[in-house]
Amino acid sequence: MKHIHSFEGFLNEAESTGSNSFKLAYPGTYIAEWTISDAPCDKNTVAKKFDFSIKIEHEGSILVGTTIKDSLTVAFSQDSRGIYSLGKDVEKFMGVPEADAIKNVEDGKEKKTDALIMGMCNIMNGGKDIYFWNNGLRMGGSAEYAGVLTAVIEQLSHEAGVHLNRLVLTRHIARENGVSTDNEDWITYDYGAGEYSWPAVGDPNDKTPKIIAIDEETFATIGGAIVSMITSTFIDMASMYIPQLIFIKNI
Repeated sequence: MKHIHSFEGFLNEAESTGSNSFKLAYPGTYIAEWTISDAPCDKNTVAKKFDFSIKIEHEGSILVGTTIKDSLTVAFSQDSRGIYSLGKDVEKFMGVPEADAIKNVEDGKEKKTDALIMGMCNIMNGGKDIYFWNNGLRMGGSAEYAGVLTAVIEQLSHEAGVHLNRLVLTRHIARENGVSTDNEDWITYDYGAGEYSWPAVGDPNDKTPKIIAIDEETFATIGGAIVSMITSTFIDMASMYIPQLIFIKNI
């Protein structure tokens, strides 16, 4: 029987290909390669940028054989104020005024059971960049009342597996249509149902409306690759707020 000697070993199944560079090959599903570097943030936030490529090998995907290249930022902050330090215009695209977050914390309303912003995947820097941000205080609270595994899996599957996944795939579709993802062009592009209506997930065929542009197998494959790619870093960041993760990592 093969034994897992440490949680860290369990998480780091990716092959190191250089300084902060990794590769994870899941036969018949995907090949992911990425490099991790520090990303801008304030002193109460930790943020890492992932520059990555994911080659789809799942035969059920319409995009089998396609390689998707992009970058994203994964971050944890002490409270809701930290999200605004990730980029120059986080407030513009996210919609919650920074002043409200500051006041919420100063008034003592930011708690383990409630927060102005709990977690977020969104756009920043004029639409050029995307991020997956987490509220450490709130995450720690979720682990206390829902359980560590439940809190971690729910956050990763909800935010990264769905929201972040859709951002990555929508940006790929935009580029395939000759639309720039270095600015706001891809955000307002008409994918088939008017401005701001991004491609939906479904089972597209020749008679399917253009808006349904992401087939389920592609969505599932890229979502799995993204979650696999960022989980180790996510756990490391989350361990600052969930003591049980520190213990597990050091087994």
